[in-house]
Amino acid sequence: MASSLSPLQISQLRDSWSVLAQDPTQLASALVIRLFKENPEYQSLFKRLKDLSIDELASNPQFMSHASKVGAALGSTIDHLDKPEELEKILTNLGIKHKKYGLTPRHFQVIGNVLVAMIAEAIGDSDSELLDLWKSSLTSVLNIVIAACN
Repeated sequence: MASSLSPLQISQLRDSWSVLAQDPTQLASALVIRLFKENPEYQSLFKRLKDLSIDELASNPQFMSHASKVGAALGSTIDHLDKPEELEKILTNLGIKHKKYGLTPRHFQVIGNVLVAMIAEAIGDSDSELLDLWKSSLTSVLNIVIAACN
């Protein structure tokens, strides 16, 4: 996946990530809250979070711990774009781990769609080339996770 990215593309993704995710935990929290709002059934996958309201999530320690892990995983993906073998191992392990929790390829596709929507809103119409780069890169990343989740 990452080997198909040029050094310039990796730089573009990293530069835009540093703007998009100045606080990776906050970004991940917004991502998961949006996921739950748009797909309420996904919240039930989290035993300790399934009975909380959306408003209660942001102050819940288990939720924030998970958001921190999601933010770190996203950051690690960006950090490893120039190390394709390491990135594939990280993403494969992520897929295997989440399969144990009942996540399916469809779950990851939906999560990816939410993340793309958030990135598109942040980038706006000003840079369609960068948005296309994000979309294709996220598709490649998710394909690895999904393959491991199958």
